[in-house]
Amino acid sequence: MGFIEPRSFIKKSGDSFTIRTALPEDAEKVLSYSRKIISEAPYLLTTEAEFNITCEQEKQFLKQKYDGEGKLAIIAEYQSNIIGFLDFHNGHKERIQHQGSFGMSVTDKYRKQGIGKAMLTVLLAWAKENDVIEKVCLEVFAENTEAISLYKKFGFVEEGRKVKAIKVEANKYYDLISMALFTK
Repeated sequence: MGFIEPRSFIKKSGDSFTIRTALPEDAEKVLSYSRKIISEAPYLLTTEAEFNITCEQEKQFLKQKYDGEGKLAIIAEYQSNIIGFLDFHNGHKERIQHQGSFGMSVTDKYRKQGIGKAMLTVLLAWAKENDVIEKVCLEVFAENTEAISLYKKFGFVEEGRKVKAIKVEANKYYDLISMALFTK
């Protein structure tokens, strides 16, 4: 089951925020957060024009994460506002169920405040306690050096590089770095 007990953390500014499970009833807030983050974050795959998820689809997505044995969706909340989101899903076939990947984002205003570190701490604690998950994977834009530094601090290692994997405009590409951490 993709559930965690809510946990409080302290931002670098001294204010506390909460990490908790994203529930189906959070769908509208998560959609609003997603629209905002897509418009401001340079290292996401989805463009504003491509993002057309309905509230009902988001509810189903969050329900699948909650109900799934190797799935998790969490939000970072500050003063009832979502400031970060992370979702993890494992493989759908028996031979790859032991591993999964995650995507994570933090709103521009709250970056470099420990939000990503807190969400990663919660994810990895959940993964270590999960009977199915043995390996946590991610892909990150090679230019996103701050994120790469954070992942390395947690013990993630580079497994490979996809050259020119992301095309942002004519003749402008980014490499993707694959990283992983074994939890067992």
